[in-house]
Amino acid sequence: MADAQADVPTPARRRRAMTVEEQCDVMAQHGITFQKCSRENAKRFLQDNTYFFKLKAFDNNFRHDSDGVYSNLDFAYLQDLSTIDFELRVLILRMTGDIEHALRVRFNNLISRVNEDGYQVIRDYEQDQRAFYARNGKAYDPDGDYQKSIYTTGMIRKYLDSKPVWLFWETCTLNSLIRCYQSFLQHRRFQDPTYSLLYGVRLLRNAASHHNCLLIPPSEQVRPTRDLNYLLRLLLTDETETTDMTLRLAETDPLIHDFACVLLAHANLVKSKGMRSHVVEQINSFLTRMQRHEDWYRNPESGCDHLIGQLDAIRLLLSSIVEFNRKRDDDVLTEEQKHILAQPDRNPVRHGRRRASRQARSGRNPSPSA
Repeated sequence: MADAQADVPTPARRRRAMTVEEQCDVMAQHGITFQKCSRENAKRFLQDNTYFFKLKAFDNNFRHDSDGVYSNLDFAYLQDLSTIDFELRVLILRMTGDIEHALRVRFNNLISRVNEDGYQVIRDYEQDQRAFYARNGKAYDPDGDYQKSIYTTGMIRKYLDSKPVWLFWETCTLNSLIRCYQSFLQHRRFQDPTYSLLYGVRLLRNAASHHNCLLIPPSEQVRPTRDLNYLLRLLLTDETETTDMTLRLAETDPLIHDFACVLLAHANLVKSKGMRSHVVEQINSFLTRMQRHEDWYRNPESGCDHLIGQLDAIRLLLSSIVEFNRKRDDDVLTEEQKHILAQPDRNPVRHGRRRASRQARSGRNPSPSA
């Protein structure tokens, strides 16, 4: 009888952790040079600022031969890209934090606008979630939306037996907040032009908060978001090659798509001039940093065509949102640009011709009022 272990696949050979000296040796073997950044400075950067696995991800932007040897890649390029990527994540976290807060403010205002019961909102949401989970063969735990920590346990204990939407806001994840907002919009017949952007906001916020590398070639294309192309054309008013390229990338590249969602959602949701001014300052600082060594990547020998496209699109999107905010504060937006700021509105309850009452259809005259 054959050995039962014979059919078990042999696991791939595992790599041991390398010292920073060995990491630099591996990079050198692949053609990465240490001219613009010395080997000693590279070792310090790997020890104090990042780690090899993360830094190595950025080399996917550069041209190499079939043996994985690069023809024009210095360690300084990877160092610069990792720093730009970090500062981009910081900017994204700032803007998505603003969006999450502003979405709660909008949600609260809409509830007040229709004189809503904050408890019924949660009952409707939980009913929708049970139906969604049931369709997927799963059970829904309504208490699972309330994230417990040392900062939230007290209020959860106090209100969990009778849940108001305000408790939900203080303890839920962004994903749960978006789903609850969707439930409210559907049940109360609201349309929000920003709603379709929120999933791109959530994906990029999660990527940034988990320190995922953003400035790397995408492994797959993205499914375009409803309304994004229309809103982008209102924001990007100049007809240039860069505008056309940015619109194309927003339909295919996950980073540009989701980043455009963040910028447009921030413009629509965040009404505080102070919050927007702080973001503009951070944007201008990031734009300056991003362009410090741009010539390295524009060298045709580097083969960074997609990276250059991403950087150009990010620059155009950021400079356009800065200009949009300037015009907004000066009250000189065009009528078309004002559509970017469109607020939620209720759908009409009736559609088409109104049907006559039963009394009218029967031919009887209504009784005179007393």
